[in-house]
Amino acid sequence: MGALHSRRPAMGLRASSLVVVSVAAAVGVVLARGAGARPGDAAPAPAAPSASAGPVSASSARDDGEPDEHGAGNGGDNPYDESGPARPTVVRQPVLVRDGMVRVPGGRFKMGSSSSRAPANERPAHALAVASFWIDRTEVTVGAYRTCVDAGACPRPARASATCTFDAGDPELPVSCVHWRDADAYCRFAGKRLPAETEWEYAAHGPYATSFPWGGPASCANAVTLVVDQSGNTCTPRPARVGSHPAGASVFGLQDMSGNVEEWTADWYVESLGPGPAPRAGAAHVLRGGGWLSQPTMSRTTSRNWGSALEAGPNVGFRCAKNVD
Repeated sequence: MGALHSRRPAMGLRASSLVVVSVAAAVGVVLARGAGARPGDAAPAPAAPSASAGPVSASSARDDGEPDEHGAGNGGDNPYDESGPARPTVVRQPVLVRDGMVRVPGGRFKMGSSSSRAPANERPAHALAVASFWIDRTEVTVGAYRTCVDAGACPRPARASATCTFDAGDPELPVSCVHWRDADAYCRFAGKRLPAETEWEYAAHGPYATSFPWGGPASCANAVTLVVDQSGNTCTPRPARVGSHPAGASVFGLQDMSGNVEEWTADWYVESLGPGPAPRAGAAHVLRGGGWLSQPTMSRTTSRNWGSALEAGPNVGFRCAKNVD
């Protein structure tokens, strides 16, 4: 697989650590809708950025530090947005947090996009009910994945690019360059599982039809992606430490559901989102959320991508889920 992807074709918990967290006081969010697609891996980036400079080109990342995230962004909603001028405020939900996982309460929501301009693989939008589940608050870190490697239960991530994070020297970065089977092995090692695609999307936007987890337009202040769809410049020259963008949290307080690294789900990829059970076999698995090398429109809550068994680029990571006992 090359250094750069083009847009893809459509194809046990401890009670003593229980915490109740209210995220209602977080940054206000508003309603929006949309869809898009992702590029993928890119050329080498620096090993240890700091906070300075401006947006970095994905094809010529520099060693002179991390850009000023708060000054960058795409300046507006995604191009598939068809929402009206009146956008009701989304209410952040109080959640239970235990051992780094958030308990997402069950509920009904609309999966997919209703926009006629959205990619075909995000349609048709349809109502679904989801049972309660636990999901990691952040993406799995290099440090957490290393415990599985050290135990002999997980392989070292593939060295697919100089920007893979496992050997970057920072245990708080999201682990990247992981195959689907490696992500699945880690979640099983941790007593968890990969999230279903329906669970992932519900965790990203809850009952609200928001284009991005925080509800507003794309912004480098809220997520690490490409700065704009029409540019190869990245918000940062590598993924950020997990949880570094709290203003970009989802309605349930989940971090980095947009950008940083796109995330494996348990499901096999199919082009249509039509109702019915998830496929039991296929040629590729679903990736969600976009990453630091993804366009903002491919980092929305309804954006869908896919990766084959060979996919293990620096734009790819994961988080785990768990059934409610």
